[in-house]
Amino acid sequence: MEEEIISLDKRQIHNYFFILLILEFIIYVVVSSIPFKDPTLLSSFKSEQSSITSQSIPVMFLDIFLNNFRVASIEVIPIIGPFFYLASGFATALIISLEGGSYNISGLFVFISLMFFPHSWLELPAYAVAVSISLYLTYALIKIKDGKEKLKNRLLKSLLLYGFVAVELEVAAIFESVEIYFETTQSSPDNLLYPLLMWIPAIPALIFLVMLFHKINGPIKFRKNRAKSEDKEVFNN
Repeated sequence: MEEEIISLDKRQIHNYFFILLILEFIIYVVVSSIPFKDPTLLSSFKSEQSSITSQSIPVMFLDIFLNNFRVASIEVIPIIGPFFYLASGFATALIISLEGGSYNISGLFVFISLMFFPHSWLELPAYAVAVSISLYLTYALIKIKDGKEKLKNRLLKSLLLYGFVAVELEVAAIFESVEIYFETTQSSPDNLLYPLLMWIPAIPALIFLVMLFHKINGPIKFRKNRAKSEDKEVFNN
């Protein structure tokens, strides 16, 4: 057996990711800036939020991860994913606007404040990767005439990227649950200081995840039968 290195559609996936991430931030900035009030929805949101934040860290982690991974899994589905991504972004941004309105401040201020915490920089890119997989799978199906081998490799790359999304959302859920624990159990100013100190472990975690993404999206090693390779060389000669 011999080993062959195949790098497939690397730039394409990177382009999808950066465009989607920028679009995600635009949606949050624009929509959260729009004043929005709905007492019923606010009450429902506060009740759901309280049910999560009152739990222990392990239970909180599991709830956050499962919810976020469920969202990301829908976003991976070809064709459906991008539309769900937009709808989910708008809905979350409206909730941020609603929360800001409950404190008589702009939702944009709430969104900016969330970006000071590490979990936001772990969670939001994961969704952009998820929708990138959706677009890539759609592209793979359109390009099915490229042959079974390329289709198989594209599906494998999509599966590896889906696994990456799961890992990133797990890390994000760990940080978010610990941040929430500090915010709800510590008195001022420690309730803000301790979550911000989570950047100390978050920076190496982010670096590792960026490197892992580039590794998965770069050359992938596959096994190829030597006999087939030799037959091909004889035929070419």
